[in-house]
Amino acid sequence: MSVPGATDTVKTPNPAPRNTGADSSKQAKEFKEAVNRSTTSSNSSQHSQGTSNSNPVILAGRPPINLAHPTGRQGVPLYQSQGAGSTTAQQAAVPAKPGKPIDAAQMEALNRRVQSFNVARSPVDHQQLKDAQQHFQSATDALKAGDYKKAEAELRTLGFPLSAPGGQLGKAAQTSAILLGSTPVHAERGGGWHADPVRWGARGNQALNDMNGFAANAKMINRLASAPGGVSNPPTEAQVTQYMRDLTNPAKGKPQPTSQQVMQAASDITGGMIMHYSSAGRQDPVYNANPSPHAFYKDRAGKVHEFGSVADAKKAATAARASKSPDAPAGRITQLNARSPDQWSDVTSQGAPRAGRYIGDCESKVYMQTRLLTAAGFKSLGSVDVQHAGGIGHMFGVFKAPDGTTWVTSNEDFRQVTPSNAKVGVTQADLDATLKTMTGEVYHTQDLRGFRFSSAAAANLPTTGDPAVESIRHSTELGMMRQTEVLIPPPPPPPAQSQIRSANGSGTPKHP
Repeated sequence: MSVPGATDTVKTPNPAPRNTGADSSKQAKEFKEAVNRSTTSSNSSQHSQGTSNSNPVILAGRPPINLAHPTGRQGVPLYQSQGAGSTTAQQAAVPAKPGKPIDAAQMEALNRRVQSFNVARSPVDHQQLKDAQQHFQSATDALKAGDYKKAEAELRTLGFPLSAPGGQLGKAAQTSAILLGSTPVHAERGGGWHADPVRWGARGNQALNDMNGFAANAKMINRLASAPGGVSNPPTEAQVTQYMRDLTNPAKGKPQPTSQQVMQAASDITGGMIMHYSSAGRQDPVYNANPSPHAFYKDRAGKVHEFGSVADAKKAATAARASKSPDAPAGRITQLNARSPDQWSDVTSQGAPRAGRYIGDCESKVYMQTRLLTAAGFKSLGSVDVQHAGGIGHMFGVFKAPDGTTWVTSNEDFRQVTPSNAKVGVTQADLDATLKTMTGEVYHTQDLRGFRFSSAAAANLPTTGDPAVESIRHSTELGMMRQTEVLIPPPPPPPAQSQIRSANGSGTPKHP
């Protein structure tokens, strides 16, 4: 992890400053203004610009984009299977049955608002409003009864989940917004009417965000409920990871899902489980401190030396000083006080749930994606912490599918990394380009000055624990140290001609 070197003084920042670039204050101001103009959302969940540490962060806005590649989030359903991943005990046991969603009282409150809407005084077509009221009642009744197939269908009829923010509401969603009181309606002279624009997603209209939450949860449960062991609501860690294992081990004669379909399944579960805090009107989650804090220092040449603990750093410092090593520290030892999710309870206990989902941020979703995709046989290449002046931040997960394709997750969204040279395959440069493109989309900008990317390679972490999950924490720590690691090492160089000749003996022509 490091070489000897340390100091007698220890500081414990919370965490390291993130300012970079001469114009950082101007950029931070521009991004803060963008936050107030933009929203974050998706078809099933609000996108997060969470933090990778315990400092407060500013939520950056999201454009109306779809990060899924190449076919997008729509059209690829969660698969159901009874494959090799299903255990005999599970198949023999009585399947779990989902009850009503968590925070179902909120759906009842929304429905009461809808049913109390004064249809007679509205310039909107009265039958259109009455039909929507009936669908709201049916959706509420279905959720309370645990009938998620019907609930999903009714919510889709009402226009939920909504499309990404920035576009226009469809007719059904606009009618729902009117009934919810989310947008005022104005009668026009000579007949007709128009509704005011409405925002949803980050810091947007809470009623619409809540309806998106219930719709995302219903979509997920409707699909998971047919799994051999059934599913509760919310699903347990064992249920969703078993589902992902079953998905990629279909029964004989059943088609093997593509990597795109596996990514979509993990996306739907993540979106159905976690609502971004900014769309729930909450504060950014602060996770418990990670155990056994690590430490680092810099030597006189500016090289970073990382240690498993402050005690290890002090021991190395003593040895470096005694031998007058160039690795001796030039300043203080810094304890890395990371706060990143490293267990299931971290992402399921961030305050009271809302509208059918837990509350979380981008780190919650990276953790969820990591657990789901590795259960499905994907290999975690690592995690990427992104920071910018002013405290805004985001986190990506990077995964390699069994078919060799490389994928990046951003909250519940995902994108395949396309190689610039098909013969060479995906390189670190290709990954960097994808991360920068996605960051620009997340923050609605093409100016990436001031952004800092800190990647933590799962391959560099001890195998005694869970390197995939540990990479989330380590990317945070590397961000504090302003360091990064290579996630996709370059291929080994071709053997030199002399090595080829040596392998063949003298290199002289061989005769039969």
